[in-house]
Amino acid sequence: MAGYRDELEKLGFSGEEKAELARRLTAGRPAAEKRRMRLPYRGLVAVVAAVSLLVGAAGAVSLAGVSPAFRELFGITSEEQVQNLGAEQMNLVFEDQNGSGATITVKETVADSELFYALVEFAAPEGTVLPEPDQVEEGLSRARLWGDPDGEGLECWFYSDKACTKMVSVGDKGYGFDYVEDSDPTDNKMNFLLRVECGENLPEEGGYCRVTEICSLFMWLQGVWTPTVEDMDFELVIPLPEYSGYSFEGRYGVNLGGEALAMLENLSVSPISVTFNLVIYDGDAYDAAWEEHGPWSAYVLLLDGTRVETDFTVCSSRKWYSNEPGEEDEVYFRADHVRLLTEYPMDVSQIADIVFEGDNSMVYDGLEHVGETVYFTFQSANFRNSTYWNEVHAGGMWGE
Repeated sequence: MAGYRDELEKLGFSGEEKAELARRLTAGRPAAEKRRMRLPYRGLVAVVAAVSLLVGAAGAVSLAGVSPAFRELFGITSEEQVQNLGAEQMNLVFEDQNGSGATITVKETVADSELFYALVEFAAPEGTVLPEPDQVEEGLSRARLWGDPDGEGLECWFYSDKACTKMVSVGDKGYGFDYVEDSDPTDNKMNFLLRVECGENLPEEGGYCRVTEICSLFMWLQGVWTPTVEDMDFELVIPLPEYSGYSFEGRYGVNLGGEALAMLENLSVSPISVTFNLVIYDGDAYDAAWEEHGPWSAYVLLLDGTRVETDFTVCSSRKWYSNEPGEEDEVYFRADHVRLLTEYPMDVSQIADIVFEGDNSMVYDGLEHVGETVYFTFQSANFRNSTYWNEVHAGGMWGE
């Protein structure tokens, strides 16, 4: 408790407010079924690219708000966006089970329908001074928390209970630790971002993410991956944070770039992404259109006319083949799983439309209709979720 109390003294809260914050920070997690997870989803994913982030001079996570690393990662520029993100402070400390004295502290976490992020601090054994890893190509990590180089790699699973006796399946997933630059690269501490991408959604009945077989710290030094701290054994059991997001039943056509027809289904929205499947019936024509006119562009239009730009990413593709004699190699159709990562955390209650340029981008000048909708619109008649349309988005742009 001393760490929490010391930090709270700096923030100017009343005595009652400090006591309540400390109680909430040290309280046990609610049962898994109480988590606000409304985003069941299907699909496959690819492992996310590593990103180097800058932690500011303060270095440590403040109870007053989101860390500089998370602000950078999610493009946050305002306190409203901080609230939309919904990051949870953790400050959970895990010790090396082999007794080296090294620790890993989980500072804060964020969850999406398919994504889980945890900002962690690795502290090497006392007396160990960690060198600064060398620079690498942009987009690559300069250091990694890894498994045993001569044995199994990292393991990551989800469970419904803190004791990790009831495993929850999530299908395919990718995960790993990416190096986060800090203000003092020559002490015995380093920051990392744990990223987990689930092929299906983060499990509704799951409450904890367990990462094991963290055995080594490797750095990029003089052109080679160099083991810096070895023979460790960490097991992290991280409570999954709450998040607000919504999934929808239904499907609707979309003409991507005005050139490629597809059926959009399994739509989900959250503050940091829009995810869906594209059912493609003529893959050759679609791929030809992509080669000539892609990649496709899309943005989220908010009720005040703001455009939230997105990054259109095809995470995976699955094909269904004919079982007719002589047509075994013919593709009936395929489904691409797509994620639109937003440029900053948005308020999902303020979505007026999801705009695919070349399809319905011609419709809007701000919120004013200036053309005819070609195919896609984000409306309750097309995508059904009674909670979202009746409670969250009630009285929105379409008056539904």
